[in-house]
Amino acid sequence: MIYEAREGQKLSDHITNVAGLASSFGRAIDCERTAHIAGLLHDLGKYTMAFQDYLKRSLRGETVTRGEVIHALQGAKFAAEKIKDPVIADIIGNIIATHHGGLFDCISDGERTLSIKTDKDEDVLHYAEAVKAFSPAVDEKGLENEIFAFCQKSQDKQLNLPFMLHLLTKSIYSCVVDADRCDSAMMSVNDAIPDWAQLTQLLENHLASFSDEKAIDKTRKRISEQCQQAANQQQGAFTLSVPTGGGKTLSGLRFALEHAKRHSLRRIIYVIPYLSILDQTAAKMHEIFTDDNGDLILEHHSNIELPESDDDAEEHRLLTSRWDSPIILTTMVQFLETIYSNKASRLRKFHNMSEAVLIFDEIQALPIKCVHLFNDAINFLKTFGKSTILLCTATQPHLNKTERPVLLSDKPDVVSITPQESEIFERVRIENKTQPAMDHEQIAALANRQIEQGKSTLVILNTKSDARNVYEHCKSMECEKAFLTTDLCPAHRLSILARLRENLHPKTKRLTLCISTQLIEAGVDVSFDCVIRAEAGMDSIIQAAGRCNRNKENSVPQVVFVVDVQGENLSHLPEIKDGKAVTARVLHEKRGQDLLSDEVISQFYKYYFYEQKDKMDYRIKGDKATVYSLLSNNALDTVTYRDRNKETYKGLPCAFRTAAQAFSVIDGGQTGIVVPYGNAMQLVGEFQRCHDPREKMRILHRLQQYSVSVYPYILKKLEPALCVVDATFYLLSPDYYDPEKLGLLLEPKFSFHCV
Repeated sequence: MIYEAREGQKLSDHITNVAGLASSFGRAIDCERTAHIAGLLHDLGKYTMAFQDYLKRSLRGETVTRGEVIHALQGAKFAAEKIKDPVIADIIGNIIATHHGGLFDCISDGERTLSIKTDKDEDVLHYAEAVKAFSPAVDEKGLENEIFAFCQKSQDKQLNLPFMLHLLTKSIYSCVVDADRCDSAMMSVNDAIPDWAQLTQLLENHLASFSDEKAIDKTRKRISEQCQQAANQQQGAFTLSVPTGGGKTLSGLRFALEHAKRHSLRRIIYVIPYLSILDQTAAKMHEIFTDDNGDLILEHHSNIELPESDDDAEEHRLLTSRWDSPIILTTMVQFLETIYSNKASRLRKFHNMSEAVLIFDEIQALPIKCVHLFNDAINFLKTFGKSTILLCTATQPHLNKTERPVLLSDKPDVVSITPQESEIFERVRIENKTQPAMDHEQIAALANRQIEQGKSTLVILNTKSDARNVYEHCKSMECEKAFLTTDLCPAHRLSILARLRENLHPKTKRLTLCISTQLIEAGVDVSFDCVIRAEAGMDSIIQAAGRCNRNKENSVPQVVFVVDVQGENLSHLPEIKDGKAVTARVLHEKRGQDLLSDEVISQFYKYYFYEQKDKMDYRIKGDKATVYSLLSNNALDTVTYRDRNKETYKGLPCAFRTAAQAFSVIDGGQTGIVVPYGNAMQLVGEFQRCHDPREKMRILHRLQQYSVSVYPYILKKLEPALCVVDATFYLLSPDYYDPEKLGLLLEPKFSFHCV
């Protein structure tokens, strides 16, 4: 009998292809045998008459229910029977059983989940029938050698072994899921190393156009050259600590390109905390590199969730990014929520983070609750994924000094800044005006005094509501005005930032006031004459200071005012609240000293990290557990198992599903909605008319520029103003978006009528 995987493809061909492809993906983490056997067994359950009949009925157009015939548990059951080591059996069994859904918790109600899932009657699984038709040899010794070598390396590096095994499981899962989707879609996988030499030359041509007349330009050039030289080092984890305005983005890119070329790496992944910086970085990349076909650079930052599809998954396969482009631009949210998800659709791209240069820009913005999860993800990618890490910031946090530290290279700093060069970057002075606290009108008045002196001024507030209220008090001022928050879609923000840069440029200068939330303070290339910053962490204040006199247009240091906002509500922004409290302590202790010195920022992080150390494992369940513990020794479930079975659990204890459900980089999670700005409505129309999945993907990527992310309670308020387009994304009514100034509105501009 000929068994089929789907129309036009033999099952034997499919499983052979998937096993081979998964093995080639797994080579990056030295687990090709484990990935191969998981790929070989993933569709064992399709070797049954029940599944073949289901497939034929589906192809004839008869009504069938997805999942009515189980086909994933048979391979998991076979692996559990053939593999004696319970840890390896849990790893492979979980991967196979869930390759169309999401990894499960290894222990459920005190029992081994794999056993519960596979303990089904013959008339449900048709297991004996499947094994009779296909019963491949399992090289148990080869599997043990791979996993034991992994364990030995973890112990040598003093890494948390259960946690590393959880990441290994996800990485192999990623290999199998991606191999299955690619083969099912008949997608060819391009294993070629990108032409880094050509891209390096394009960057060198761009850098050659820069002036080096000023001292600050010369210093930026030397920083860039140090990065180029440091790229010749062996792979590892490095830091790029450069003062604000030091040319960090292009210097980091220069390091990445040279390093990728030297070590034949497959991609460069930029991870950026704020969309405003991602927008700016993407624009710079497209300026430097020609990417007419969109094959070189992938921007992945949207919260638009693509529709899930499990089996005949052409839309799923083509609309879900594999992260296989040479250059990826993404957010910290996407990065962490990929790794700490349990879903096949998200984890599919995890293996493509191996053999890469990962650049983390503005790393000081990493949420405190995610520190240990981030650190060990980085340790995994560096130690086992053959990736190089570059942590970039003007204010380097002490990630290598936490309880679960990042394992930096022996000589981690890729640049050194001399005292003379540091003086060149002394462009501002901090003035503490936190006593007494100021209300919105007083902050507006302080800004107005700077405007009256002819100083273009930036005001940065911690909350959207404070920003809007201060902006309202500034409307009568005689100057150009701009307003920036995340209530504006990326295209809208880019337009405003372009206008700001023109207004602030020496040749086209116009007196300008900008009221913004913190999205502008890190990495955004603008230069004001004065900055007013609501009190927050010292790292935020120093980043904000980087938007003042950025290019040393004025030889005299310009002032950055730090103010306390009267009645400020930070209940939903606990990290800003905690950082603000530590800053108040540092400002008191360091009165009269240079508040921009390395000593001050080091003291801030010493206090801040010490006070927050108990939060770094991501606490959940009323502080009885952490996401980190669930993915490590999982004490709660292992105790339940021991009490029930009177023995210790010997398999992998990780609670993949529970941890994933509890984890969110942004508390409460956010949903992306498309707003009617610019070309958005034209693209929505094209999406609705289009039937080619690949083209739909391209349109969705373009729609990212016109999306705003909102919390669930805001989504609920906006329900009357939302419609769902092709069961794929939300679209906002034009009455609820101000394209001139404020962006997203919670009340309509005009009376809203349902059409």
